[in-house]
Amino acid sequence: MSLRIRIGFVHRFDARNLGSWSGTFYCMAKALEAHAGEVVYLGPDNSRITRFIIDNTYRVDRWLFRLTGKHWITDLNRVLSWRLANVFERRLKEQPCDILFAPAASVEIAHLNTDLPIIYFSDLVWADLVEYYPQFSSMSSFAIAEGDRIEDAAIHRAAAVVYPSDWAVDGARKHYGASPGTTFKVCFGANLSPVPTREEALNHPLSGPVRLLLAGVDWERKGGAIAFECLTSLGERGVDAELTVCGCVPPQQYQHPKLRVVPFLDKNDPEQQKKLAQLFLESNFLLFPTRADATPIATCEASAYGLPALVTDTGGTRGSVREGLNGFLLPMEARGGDYADLILKTIADPAGYRELVASSRDQFEQFLNWDAWGKSLCEVMQGVLDRKTNPTAPASEEGRKLAPRSLAS
Repeated sequence: MSLRIRIGFVHRFDARNLGSWSGTFYCMAKALEAHAGEVVYLGPDNSRITRFIIDNTYRVDRWLFRLTGKHWITDLNRVLSWRLANVFERRLKEQPCDILFAPAASVEIAHLNTDLPIIYFSDLVWADLVEYYPQFSSMSSFAIAEGDRIEDAAIHRAAAVVYPSDWAVDGARKHYGASPGTTFKVCFGANLSPVPTREEALNHPLSGPVRLLLAGVDWERKGGAIAFECLTSLGERGVDAELTVCGCVPPQQYQHPKLRVVPFLDKNDPEQQKKLAQLFLESNFLLFPTRADATPIATCEASAYGLPALVTDTGGTRGSVREGLNGFLLPMEARGGDYADLILKTIADPAGYRELVASSRDQFEQFLNWDAWGKSLCEVMQGVLDRKTNPTAPASEEGRKLAPRSLAS
């Protein structure tokens, strides 16, 4: 953009806090500052009224769940949305902006009364969330409808909606009638600081045991049992293999002499971040047999380390994994033996494995980093502002301009 614009960052959490959305808000804000304009932090909202609404939402929902076995109230409700709209409308009067960026902020913008164009970013849509994740099976029809109303209002108030996967883009169009001309795919980046050098990332020798890494906080959802099956399957075939589980503790029945557990590492602690980086650098594959995922950041981070990822083809995982370039996608029904077969086939060709490591890092350098994301969001914002200045400008042009930086197939 020729002139740096003022971008209002809309969310009730503090985007400057590295803990907000696992550090993703922070990375997004810094990328926008680097490539699009000045970021005006309109959050957080820690007011007593907002806190009262949220606390009582959970309190009432727990009571109703005990009575009916169904969840009736979530964060996606009109009372909270009206309150947040009021908060952000007042703040916009105090801090003028040119455009608004609202990541994972459907409830914040659904009832926001503003003439400013809004860029709404999310990793999935409410309808897919409810259908896809098993923990939402206990939602009442009222809660589902309320979430649908919030999601629909957010999408249609936005001048552009951006998602990190085709799965999410398709969900917005299928369930909420999002316009193809104002709906975009832009990949997530890797939440890493510092980023390993390319030389470090390409050093994954196959000498010694085959080292596998499973990273995630939910053993069941991340497919821990399948990863364990993969380890035992390799051992039964005489392959010296090790599995490191980082982020969770497996249930007691999963015991193996080649299984190492690192319960938790805090990326915001420099020493623990070094230990986490070492796990990625010393491994040969990221095992990610996830049962459900919108768009996992772990696969972006694996590519930064040149670590090929073996991932379930589900949800939005194709948003960050390209078959044969930074890993492989396996069907939902694949078990540990299938992952072991693929590992054996890959390491049987050491030169091919080295090429896979290099192309994994290439994917990070070209697509799966926050600078690429920031440049693409800058293009989206430019297109939105151009349309505001010249309403007859075709909306579909941005989609064509964006394609080179998105992980388009």
